[in-house]
Amino acid sequence: MIDGRELLYVQIQRDLRTKIETGQWPIGTKIPPEPGLQKTYNASRGTVRRAIDELARQGYVVKRPGKGTFVRSTSPILQKSLDELASFTQQLTARGLMPTTRLLSAGRVRAAEAEGRVREGFGITSEAEVIHIRRLRLGDGVPLAIQSVYLLPAFCPGILEEDLSQLFRLYETRYGVRINVADEIIRVGRAAEDEAALLEIASGDPVVIRDRISLTQDGEPFEVLHSVDRGDRFQYRYQIVADSTRLT
Repeated sequence: MIDGRELLYVQIQRDLRTKIETGQWPIGTKIPPEPGLQKTYNASRGTVRRAIDELARQGYVVKRPGKGTFVRSTSPILQKSLDELASFTQQLTARGLMPTTRLLSAGRVRAAEAEGRVREGFGITSEAEVIHIRRLRLGDGVPLAIQSVYLLPAFCPGILEEDLSQLFRLYETRYGVRINVADEIIRVGRAAEDEAALLEIASGDPVVIRDRISLTQDGEPFEVLHSVDRGDRFQYRYQIVADSTRLT
């Protein structure tokens, strides 16, 4: 149903996405050509093309020159800009997905037992104690990432008694901390057996591993993140800028 209060390309994109997600158009299906969609939705070519381009950006379809546009996936591929600092909840919500969180464990561990850049980020010894919050992050019920968050107990007293589903919001409302800057290292790996079980992929499938140190508005390290993301559900985008000081 077309809603005059909403941009037409958004409505077309949503309707096409529904056909894909509900299985009306299985993976590999060639979707109707643009002229046919123009008639169906009484829309201009530019409007239809914009809707299809958005579906392609989200990973639902792929355009094959000279052949048409085909269904690629029934679940979206999340595109993340490397210069974008946003919570997982914000990222999924912006792409029309329902974010949910499953708490796997929460407690205190020695820094020596932590994954990622904990000792580097906090400048602590291996015997120092840190808070460890391990969560499974999902979008529309699909597991997308296993995230381990590490915090210094002195900076967030009582946090283990709080709702741990949206940590960025908790940092601001409970502790007055806003994450402004982060230093992140990204590498590609393969899912261990326990990780694969949680992410509902095969053991050894590609995963993206992110190790991030997040700083407060005062430039102090507050959170260290170790995240294992599904390799088939994320794309990372970055912009390359020429060095203007270089002589040609």
